Amino acid sequence: MDAPPVSGSKADTRLIERWLPITALGIESVRERTPMTPFPAPNRLHVWWARRPLVASRAAVLASLLPGDADRERFMHVLGIHGDPIAARRRIEKATRDGKRLGAAAYGYPRAFGYAPGEEDRHWIEDNTTGNELVLDPTAGGGSIPFESSRLGLRCLANDLNPVAALIERATVEWPGRFGAALLKSFTEVGAKFSEEVRARLGGLFPDEEERECVPDGYLWARTVGCPFCEGLVPLSPNWRLAPEGTGVRLKPNLGAGPGSPDRSCDFEVVASVGEQSEGTITRGDGLCPYRDCGRVINGDEIKRQAQAGMMGEQLYAVVVKRRVEYRTKTGRVRWKWVRGYRSPRLADDNSAEVETRLAEIMPEWEAFDYVPTEAIPEGAKTSEPRRYGMLRWRDLFAPRQLLCHGTSVQVFREMLEQDRQGGRLDDVRQAAYAYLALTIDSSMDYNCRGSYWDATTGRGIRHLFNRHDYAMVWSFAEMAPLVAGVGYDWAIEKTAKCIKELVELVGGGGGDGQLFETKAVPAVGVTCKAADQIDHVGSGSVDVVVMDPPYYDNVMYAELSDFFYVWLKRTAGELFPELFRRGLTDKENEAVANPARYRGTKGAAALAARDYRERMAAIFALSAGAC
Repeated sequence: MDAPPVSGSKADTRLIERWLPITALGIESVRERTPMTPFPAPNRLHVWWARRPLVASRAAVLASLLPGDADRERFMHVLGIHGDPIAARRRIEKATRDGKRLGAAAYGYPRAFGYAPGEEDRHWIEDNTTGNELVLDPTAGGGSIPFESSRLGLRCLANDLNPVAALIERATVEWPGRFGAALLKSFTEVGAKFSEEVRARLGGLFPDEEERECVPDGYLWARTVGCPFCEGLVPLSPNWRLAPEGTGVRLKPNLGAGPGSPDRSCDFEVVASVGEQSEGTITRGDGLCPYRDCGRVINGDEIKRQAQAGMMGEQLYAVVVKRRVEYRTKTGRVRWKWVRGYRSPRLADDNSAEVETRLAEIMPEWEAFDYVPTEAIPEGAKTSEPRRYGMLRWRDLFAPRQLLCHGTSVQVFREMLEQDRQGGRLDDVRQAAYAYLALTIDSSMDYNCRGSYWDATTGRGIRHLFNRHDYAMVWSFAEMAPLVAGVGYDWAIEKTAKCIKELVELVGGGGGDGQLFETKAVPAVGVTCKAADQIDHVGSGSVDVVVMDPPYYDNVMYAELSDFFYVWLKRTAGELFPELFRRGLTDKENEAVANPARYRGTKGAAALAARDYRERMAAIFALSAGAC
């Protein structure tokens, strides 16, 4: 959408209408998310299911404001593209064909998104625009577009219907520039106290390792059902691989007195090669009984029946550990490192009975104080899978020990917050720090639920639930060891702290030596949470440019997915920003997606959903056009 004519420009034509370096932007967008390199801080702070590359977002905003005859070389510099990515890509491809690796410096300049436009850049932008532009993103999602608008020195309005997105936008776009180094200091204090208090309350929940210089790194569980033919307990896993080099698990079925015996169950042995591993016990929803005097297929409908009847359980089949190993360097100096390994479970590892007792005792109090979700999982396009397997409430997505940890986290959060409120310490910076802590607790839940799993393909550890954009049934799930130093809570808090530091640096608050300073004044950022076709707070003709990445048909059901976080954030961040978390669940009625679940039971549900999406998008575009 065109901005008003710019004084001194030859015509009211924007740069984006004449030229945009698509190939270079594509290469830089890929560089942002290259595996084995850190993703940008906005991506790592919290899950959001559609994040636009920062460099592409910056280019779209800037090219929509600059006149068509703007200096293209200077434009590329402001984007952070300080070399020739196309030529570099060709060099890399040739080197790859020749069996060579050029390394991290192959491009000759850092990744573009890390460049923070300086004063000269901003003056150049002001000289080539009206100097007071207002950017609107009515469907801001994870906030890439408003974040880059702010980094360019532009005023911006960010809106999203989803409260989880609105909170992420504040944490990404608003607070780093507003509070600077003070934000990191306050979060570090809050995070340290939180970790200490949670550890104190959960002490002894995870058994210590018997081996010296060894700590647990994760617990691997298989969902279980009873074989309807021999009544043996069947652990379900598509395979029993633990690591890429061949380490895995062999099942040792105990036949008992034969079919019908109540003690028919499996033990597990960690083995070193693929050939020693047992075959998987579930394929495409159908199970396979591992007992040699049975060996029959368990129909998927029978597995669902047991799950819906509350008969599906879980069995610990391996423990991931880290051992402290000493080694000598080439110079003969003694060093040490942590090496990951695996062991078979011991009887003491599974304290499920004790955990269930603790939960039963504390749950009435937790429910009375609203520390844990009581909300049901509604029928939806993406939520049908957990419901199909008997997980009818949001807290059913967590095993008992996981739920005990997360409920304790919320309780500690709320008690700390109230202490600071009563003590008069809850200023704006401290309030933002607690919001980041709420997002940190979310990270723990994402990586520590019945949907997280062990990455045996790469051996890199636990993968989070939303590694995919759905609620896929995970037959063998991974549990964090959250109380171990450097793992669990420590990892989540450190991750958030790093993101805050990098966000402050990205908005120009870095001193270049790893130190932060109080950031310079940045343009005001307005974050709102309402339907994009109802943004009545934006006056007619008040906006210079609308830059947006709208939700695309039925690609992602944001509201259904974000309910996983919403029900917990309502109990943490909702204490800080109650206006965002008034609803029982996120708003699905006004969401601009083609969700056939809205028309469940109606003939032509998919067509009706598509029409609803098109009508909503037309209304959003019309309202946005009126704002220009």
